[in-house]
Amino acid sequence: MIGWRQGRRLICETAVAGTVGMLTGAFGLPAHGTEPALVLTQTPRMAAVAPSKNPLDSRYPPGSRLVLAKPPFAAAHTRILSEGLTAAASPVVSYDGRMVVFAGKAGPDRDWQIYESTLDSGRPRALTSVPGGAMQPALLPHGSLVFAAPADAASRVPQLYVQGQGGKSRQLTFAPTGAADPSMLLDGRILFVSGRPSETRGVGAGTALYTVNNDGTEVMAFACQHDPPAFLWSPKQLNDGRVAFLVSADGNHAAPTTADCVRMARPFVSRSPLLPEAPVHIRSVRPSGESNLLVCAEVPPAADGQGAWACFRVVRTARSLGSPLFVDPGWNTIEAVEAVSSSPPLGRISTMEPAKRTGQILCLDVNDTTFRKEDRPAAKATRVRLTAAAPAGGLRVLGEVDVQADGSFMAEVPADVPLGFEALDQQGKIVRRELPTLWVRSGENRSCVGCHAAHNRAPHNHRPLAVRAPLPRLCSPPENALAGKAP
Repeated sequence: MIGWRQGRRLICETAVAGTVGMLTGAFGLPAHGTEPALVLTQTPRMAAVAPSKNPLDSRYPPGSRLVLAKPPFAAAHTRILSEGLTAAASPVVSYDGRMVVFAGKAGPDRDWQIYESTLDSGRPRALTSVPGGAMQPALLPHGSLVFAAPADAASRVPQLYVQGQGGKSRQLTFAPTGAADPSMLLDGRILFVSGRPSETRGVGAGTALYTVNNDGTEVMAFACQHDPPAFLWSPKQLNDGRVAFLVSADGNHAAPTTADCVRMARPFVSRSPLLPEAPVHIRSVRPSGESNLLVCAEVPPAADGQGAWACFRVVRTARSLGSPLFVDPGWNTIEAVEAVSSSPPLGRISTMEPAKRTGQILCLDVNDTTFRKEDRPAAKATRVRLTAAAPAGGLRVLGEVDVQADGSFMAEVPADVPLGFEALDQQGKIVRRELPTLWVRSGENRSCVGCHAAHNRAPHNHRPLAVRAPLPRLCSPPENALAGKAP
C-alpha cells in the first residue's frame, strides 16, 4: 500500500504536471482563432485487404501511417510521424502535448507493439516488446502506459496491462471474455471494452463498457450491459460530459460502423446516436476543444468509385457532419486527435497489498435484486456458491457461504481470478446466477449492494451482519494462477 507521504507526493506531482502541461504544450493553441495541429492515422486508399491473423492487420493494412497535419489543412502540409514502420495506428497525444504514443509494426511479419515519437522529430521508439504484440495504448496521469495484449487474437483473449518507466508490465484485468480498447476517464478510471458473459460462452452476447482503477481494482460495469447485443469499440470521453463509442453488428472493425454515446451522469439509461442525422460510416470520434468533436467518416465515392475517409470538426449541437476539415486524395484518414496539451486525469492511490494472494468480497443483501420471473417476487437465497473460471473452460466451485438474516454474506477469495456467484434457496436450487466476470486484486476489499441490484443506487446506512460473523476462506488458488505477471 502506498504510504501517506508518497500518496500526497503523487497527487501533488499530478496537479503540477497538469498545470505545466496546460502552460507549456508545444502544439497547443498559440493564439486566439488559430487551429491546432492534428495527428492523423491514414491508410492507402487503394490498399487491398489481405488475410490477417488479427483485427489490427485488417483495419490498418500495410502502408498505414501516422502524420502530423498543420493548418491550413491540406495534403501538402503533413509530415510522417511513423517513419520506418510497416503500419501505425491508434495515436494518443501526451498530456504535455509533445509526444504521441501509438501502435505500430516494424515489418510485415512482426508483432504490433507500442511506440512513441516526438511531434517535432517523427522518429519512432519502441516502448514494448510483448510476445503476441501490444495494441491500443492509453496514458495514465503520471506517464505510465496502459495497453491491451496480445494483439494476436488467435492465441488468447487480450487483457489490459500497465507499464511504468522501467519497462516492466503488470496485468490489470482478468476477464474471461478479455479486455481491450482502454482509454482514460477524467476521474482517473480506465474505461475499456469487454465481452458480455453468457451461458453460451459469449455467442451473440456482444460487448459492453466497463471501468477499472489504474491498479486493476474495482472493476465495474459502466454501460450497455443490458442493451441488445452489439459490438462496441474505441470508447472516448468527450469534453461535454458524454462518452462516445463506435458500434458494429458483427465485431468486424473494418466493416461499416456507427457512433453512439452515453452521459457520464447516467450511462445505463442515456444511450443515443451521436449524430442522428448523419447516415455515414464512422471510424473515429475524439474530443475537440471544450465541447466539439473530431470525427473521421466516409465521404461520397470519388470518380474512381472508391469511397474515401476524411476528418470533420463537428460542433456539439450538430446532428450531421458538415464539410470535411481535412481530406487527402491519396489516403483515407480514419483517426484524428488534436496535437495539444491537456489536463491529465485525477491520480489514484492504490489500496493493494502485493504480499497477499487473496481479497475479500462483501454483499450487503443478496436478496436485493431486480431479477423477477413472470412478475413474481424473487426467490429468497439462503446460501451463495462461489465459482471461478476453470483453466480448461467451464466453472470450478470454490465453496459455499451462509447468507445472514439481513441478506449479507462475506468471504475471502483468491486474487486475480474471475469470480462467479450462484444464489441458492433452502433446497439448494439456483435462484440467481452471475457468471465469472469480476475479480479482486491482492488485499482488495470489494462490496456490492445486491445480486442483480438496480444501478446507480446507494446502499442503506447500516452495518451488515456478515462483517460480525467468522470470515469463510475460499482461497485455494486455481491451477493457472498468474497474478500480476507480464504477458
